[in-house]
Amino acid sequence: MSTPDPKPLNRLWVGMLLGVAGTFAGGLLLGTWWALSNGTTLGYFYNVVFRGSLLYRDSILTAATLLNVLLFWVANRRDHDRLAMGLLGIILLTVPIIVYFQFVAGTL
Repeated sequence: MSTPDPKPLNRLWVGMLLGVAGTFAGGLLLGTWWALSNGTTLGYFYNVVFRGSLLYRDSILTAATLLNVLLFWVANRRDHDRLAMGLLGIILLTVPIIVYFQFVAGTL
């Protein structure tokens, strides 16, 4: 008879899934805040500011990834090492994308 896992969410794939969801949630929170503070819509933020302007993509993705840093800290504090590792993997995967966005900004 096996004992139940005391930390069922402490899985690498759960951390990676949470990291992808955290990036989207961070972007959604940023976009909603931006839209409310500028009197526009989330659709305007996505279409014009994120997709239409090469200068802001890297900053938006960086800010969206910050939610994952908070989630990583919480997972680490609760000794969910595998979950934290998955989150860190997603954070590290976004770095080359941010660098690419910085390189192409203003070149087209």
